[in-house]
Amino acid sequence: MTDGNGAPIGPTIGAGLSAVGGAGYSFDPDQIAALIPKWEEFRDNIRDDYLKLQEAAAQVIAPSPDQPAIQNATQTLASVQAAIEHNRAMLNYAQSWIDNLKKANGTYTQQDQEATRGLYGNSGDTSGHGLY
Repeated sequence: MTDGNGAPIGPTIGAGLSAVGGAGYSFDPDQIAALIPKWEEFRDNIRDDYLKLQEAAAQVIAPSPDQPAIQNATQTLASVQAAIEHNRAMLNYAQSWIDNLKKANGTYTQQDQEATRGLYGNSGDTSGHGLY
């Protein structure tokens, strides 16, 4: 990926970070503060998708008891479950970005992690296992 002038853009540029010689990175606090709500909206949309996927998984029923219909329903459910796993990975990725941006901006709290646990169950296990 390149910027408008053809210069390469790394993944940190979009996060308000820029390379500073060989000394590491510096960041623009205003740019990071502006990114946090965007990432939170993205995370919330992922959570909404999770609920839709859960609903879709609950609706997978073979239309008849014959083998092809049952096999089709089984494969459909496996596909929805794979989408749920992918959704979980995306949620973790988005939450990680939010946490890191908040740490960089000095506004990090444990609240977002607690909310994630609430979505995926009350236990400390947020792996997503046992959801379906």
